[in-house]
This record gives sequence, C-alpha cells and structure tokens, in this order.
Amino acid sequence: MQLHWVHPELFATRQRDDTAARLEAIAQGHKDLIDVRVTARANDHHRHGGHEVRITCDARGKELVAARTRPDVGLALDEALDAFERQVWRMRNRRTDRRHAHEPAPPELGMIDEIRRPEGYGFLLTDAGLRVYFHRNAVGGGLDFDTLAEGDRVGLDFEAGEQGPQARFVAAPPLDRRGL
Repeated sequence: MQLHWVHPELFATRQRDDTAARLEAIAQGHKDLIDVRVTARANDHHRHGGHEVRITCDARGKELVAARTRPDVGLALDEALDAFERQVWRMRNRRTDRRHAHEPAPPELGMIDEIRRPEGYGFLLTDAGLRVYFHRNAVGGGLDFDTLAEGDRVGLDFEAGEQGPQARFVAAPPLDRRGL
C-alpha cells in the first residue's frame, strides 16, 4: 500500500504518524488497498467551516472515498479515518460473502446428451426425458466443460429460454442422488 499526503503541513507530525500506523493496521494481511491519498484543505463553508479531510483509496476494482469537514483538522482526520475503515470493512465483507456462497444444489438430474465443444454449448437429457440446452458458463460445482463427455450424469437447474428449456446451472449430481 502506498500512502500519499496532499498538504501534509496542515497536520502535526504525530497525526501523520498515527494515521500511517492506523492505515497499515487496516491493510495488514490484505492486498486490496493499493494507493491511499490523504488530502486536507481549508473549507469556508458557513455551517461546517474549518478543514476538510478526504481519504481516497484505490482498492482492487473500486475507489473508496471518505471525507469529513470539521473546525479542527485533527478531528476531521479521525472521523474520516473511521468512515474509511467502515468502508473497507463493508467492501471486504461483501467480497467474502460472495466468495463463500455456495451454488444451490440442482433440483433435477440428467445426463449429457450432446456436446458441441468448439461452440461452447451442449444439450442435456433430464431423467424426465426433457432435452435442455446448456452453455459452458452454466457449468460449475466441480465440473469442467472441457472434460464433460456424453453420458455423464449431472445435476441441473433450468428455466424457459427463448428457444426452449435452458440450464441455469449444471453441476455434479449429489452423491445421494446419482441414480447409477
């Protein structure tokens, strides 16, 4: 993580050191915070007055911005750091929630009926006898499109497509429902 100060003369040396230590603690163990800029400027707004402190961070795929305006630059810095830390925490929680989310177990069982590997799609035949289109992007749950073979058992979840049933998700069938 790179830390840059814009108008550092508005901060006491101890405030800059404490801020750097706090930002290092926030970044510790993670590589998502790339470039952090702390900017201070005088603000003549009639209600808030004083100084505005803005923390801008380039995080992987996202920009985080926290700003506070207070009469005292130190107070504005502390409150902006608090807001920044909450944003980082929320960003990491959302990313963690998606990463640990599991695909739902497919409610239907079937087998690979036909694969058109160069085109990236194929057809499944459900146990109920319905022919279902699937695209390589629907394959997951431990399966690899490039290693599928006709006759392989799969679990699937499908919906009505423009030209007939289309798989939303194709995965290995649950162990207790393989029906071999």
